[in-house]
Amino acid sequence: MTDELKRERGCLYVCSTPIGNLRDVSLRLLDVLRDADVILCEDTRQTRKLLARYEIPGGERLVSFHEHNEASRTAWLEARLREGAQVALVTDAGTPLISDPGDSAVAAAIRAGVPVVPVPGPSAFLAALMASGLPATPFVYLGFPPRSRSEFARFLAPYRGLAATLVMYESPHRVLNLVRWLAEELGDRQAVVAKEMTKLHEAFWRGTLTDLARRLEEEGARGEYVVLIDNRGAKPEQANDGGEARWDEAVQMVERLLAEGVSHKEAVKRASEACGVKRRDLYNATLSEGR
Repeated sequence: MTDELKRERGCLYVCSTPIGNLRDVSLRLLDVLRDADVILCEDTRQTRKLLARYEIPGGERLVSFHEHNEASRTAWLEARLREGAQVALVTDAGTPLISDPGDSAVAAAIRAGVPVVPVPGPSAFLAALMASGLPATPFVYLGFPPRSRSEFARFLAPYRGLAATLVMYESPHRVLNLVRWLAEELGDRQAVVAKEMTKLHEAFWRGTLTDLARRLEEEGARGEYVVLIDNRGAKPEQANDGGEARWDEAVQMVERLLAEGVSHKEAVKRASEACGVKRRDLYNATLSEGR
């Protein structure tokens, strides 16, 4: 047994694994995976590939632990930790708990009174931030945004006035909409769309949000994306009911979309959802602009 796992009581190791290139492992990670009593996996099939690459046996040590079963596994995990088990927590790629399962495992270890030890390594959003060319301090990681336009507006609202680099994940099927919505909410800011981090087709597209939306529309989207927005220059929103300001913003947004060739009906739909105003009132108020 390695020095890393020479402990008399249980321990939970929260392990980062490669996000694409299987060579992005640490010697420490391999030691932990080799000697753990239990390896909690988001998908055992994916973890077996990593173990096979480094000739580490898996067998019955591999236990599935994902969003659909972690609630039922938590009591079992806590008992194993109390018994002295050395447990490694991994996800399919990257760092557990960062838009991936793991919260309940850490909570179980804390309840059991055993150490929680990070084994740091790859993270897609950190890799993208490093090479983006945007300011790395401060930044805010927002994970995967909501799919609904109106929910997205509410989700982004606390960060609209934050002068920082905003970082999000998105799938290829929704990344174009995300970039468009960001332009509508934040203005045409400088941004970076990074895809397939550490993989063969890794790429960084840089430009304004409008430029990036156009490129995504023309070239299509493939792979997994990190979207980074330079939100410096944003002004903190005033603490008031904001009703009048949101109405003015909705009207301006309709006017802007109309100038871009969007139909009046669609422009009103987007603006009403984004700004939280009544669609019919906004439609009637901007009817002359739409003719």
